[in-house]
Amino acid sequence: MKKTYKWLFFDLDATIWNFHENSRTTLRFLFDRYKLSCFFNSFDEFYGLYSERNDYLWSLYAQGKIRREDLEAERFAYPFLQKSLNLPMVAEAMREEYLPVLAKQTVLEDGAVEILDYLVSSGYILYVISNGFREVQYEKLANSGLDGYFESVYLSEEIGAAKPSPLFFEAAIGNSGAGKTRSLVIGDNFSTDVAGARNSGIDQVFYNPQRKPAGDFVPTYEISSLRELRGIL
Repeated sequence: MKKTYKWLFFDLDATIWNFHENSRTTLRFLFDRYKLSCFFNSFDEFYGLYSERNDYLWSLYAQGKIRREDLEAERFAYPFLQKSLNLPMVAEAMREEYLPVLAKQTVLEDGAVEILDYLVSSGYILYVISNGFREVQYEKLANSGLDGYFESVYLSEEIGAAKPSPLFFEAAIGNSGAGKTRSLVIGDNFSTDVAGARNSGIDQVFYNPQRKPAGDFVPTYEISSLRELRGIL
């Protein structure tokens, strides 16, 4: 028998809003703007160095081990340091421009609008839960035409705790008035979204379009396409 849910908590980046494509577009713009082809063999070389470090820094940020300021500064400095380049002013200029340009990008995950239309018309109550920075998350939603789908947005900077902390999930559940047994968290990050929800006693959907190996437990559900939510909800 299919379980009945009412409150759906969506991660935003790489779950609804296509972070990887939008970030790549933004970084390509900055790479060309600052003529970095003079220093790197290709954009892909720069992007690979940046992305590897960025992913690592976000994992530390989610654990509360580094500050936002450290994350933002180091992810742009790192590619230059790996090439033994002393270009701190360029790295700082890119840091300042990245988020405003990123927020203007509007590519969504495949099937996002279709499934959001279905869920809202079916009577589900939708929320966003994100560790992303406040000055861009609301702008992403508005620019992408997504803000009308969600009842509220819960950000780690506003809550004072980041996913996967139980404090984050307890605050989101409490502030929304949702009940845990009829709530469902949908996210692409196994550690922050799926494990965080599970440890807080909430069912989870692991959105895994790349079919990456899961973590050390089986999530409540796993999907490779957002359209598969129709089979759950």
